[in-house]
Amino acid sequence: MRMTVISLASISLLAACDGIQLNSSILGGQGAPATSEPLDPVLQPAPGVEAVEADPGLPAAPSFRGSATTVASLGDPSLPGLWMETPLVAAEQQALVRTSRNTQVVLTLKPASGAATGGSRLSIGAMRALNLPLTELAEVQVLPAG
Repeated sequence: MRMTVISLASISLLAACDGIQLNSSILGGQGAPATSEPLDPVLQPAPGVEAVEADPGLPAAPSFRGSATTVASLGDPSLPGLWMETPLVAAEQQALVRTSRNTQVVLTLKPASGAATGGSRLSIGAMRALNLPLTELAEVQVLPAG
């Protein structure tokens, strides 16, 4: 009796699933589209947005110098890469971030609005590289890279 119930439950679960198409593009079957060239990994600007080269004659934005300590939390987990949004900088730049456990990573500092004493947000990749818990605040030291 027990085996009959388990068998019927399994069959009803499988019946609710869509059929597997062996010729689908996921499995590389006959229905897969033929690709003649690899996909371009470079992102293109959104329609209506004009990309402009930076003027080399303009002075560079002031960069972060010295060291600072900030409290960081998890930033937007959908944005890839190693970065930290912080009010410590006015323009993107590379920096070394170190924790109290002496783990460190070089990442990109991105400007964020707020007072320089405000908190920062780390990417999920940076938090993993620094071995920080994703659900807690962490005190980190920011140093110029290089």
